[in-house]
Amino acid sequence: MTVFDEFNEIKRKGLPQILVIFGESRELVGELKNQLLTEVNFEPTDLSQAYYDLTPSNSDLALEDLESLPFFSDSRLVILENLVNLTTAKKSVLDEKQLKRFENFLDDPPETTQLVLILYGKLDSRLKVVKKLKAKAALLEAQELKSQELIQYFSRISPLPKAVLSLIAAKSNDNFSVMKQNIDLVQTYALGREVTLDDVEKVVPKSLQDNIFALTDLIFKGKIDEARDLVHDLTLQGEDLIKILAILTNSYRLYLQVKLFQAKGWQENQQVAFLKMHPYPVKLANQLVRKLNVKSLKNGLSDLIKLDFDIKTSAADKSYLFDITLIRLTLKKN
Repeated sequence: MTVFDEFNEIKRKGLPQILVIFGESRELVGELKNQLLTEVNFEPTDLSQAYYDLTPSNSDLALEDLESLPFFSDSRLVILENLVNLTTAKKSVLDEKQLKRFENFLDDPPETTQLVLILYGKLDSRLKVVKKLKAKAALLEAQELKSQELIQYFSRISPLPKAVLSLIAAKSNDNFSVMKQNIDLVQTYALGREVTLDDVEKVVPKSLQDNIFALTDLIFKGKIDEARDLVHDLTLQGEDLIKILAILTNSYRLYLQVKLFQAKGWQENQQVAFLKMHPYPVKLANQLVRKLNVKSLKNGLSDLIKLDFDIKTSAADKSYLFDITLIRLTLKKN
């Protein structure tokens, strides 16, 4: 069950008196915040609702709202964002007296007041006030969604076919906010018609993983100039050679595994189940290694592992070392 499933269950039962939305994923916390504001029909002019992005300058006013009885309605909703005193971040927005006032509220919250806390980060469970909060509140922790959870979530709120969402998830590196942007991108491109896999390939920007697959394809085809140009372009875009090397090494490891699976006659769905990874890179790997042999992949993986060691232990320039290995991989006759 994802945090969105948990939130839907909370909405079905009715918002609790105290709700805490928190987590290290700012994108997911932000999405839950937006859904909450929609759920409660938040209006800044509604005197029965109050929202504070806490700062030292508005914290007293926020606490007064929290402690006060409603005047023009039967209940009052107070939303406090960024009460960093409660998180593991070594920051504070409330001083000791203010924090004590907040703790007193938790001891005996008025029945007419609902409180929602929106926090970016982990709760500091060592704190007395956090222990009280956990005892009184419903907690929604925004944790990163896995690939299938992302696809499931967006399939509920988007008309796109699951195959399209699966490809977008892979090209978005399973990042929630990037996937959301890319869904908007392909829908805008399609202008109301059904979005296809070709649309995704044309419109969604290439991820680093996509570029590494393109790089290995150039390596396997012996296209040394194009391979070096691609690496150069990636570094100009701000990608670090160490990161490129790490993904390239993992890709070679995947290629070797897939080649061994092919030798056993395993289908792609069997490979995906065994590797416990997204089907997209497995599909690309099967296409890339079909005409390669196990020995060449083992040698290539060995060269990349040696390159990693050399970069970490040698005084030589890492760009030079990477380029030498790239030439060796591309021109090697196995």
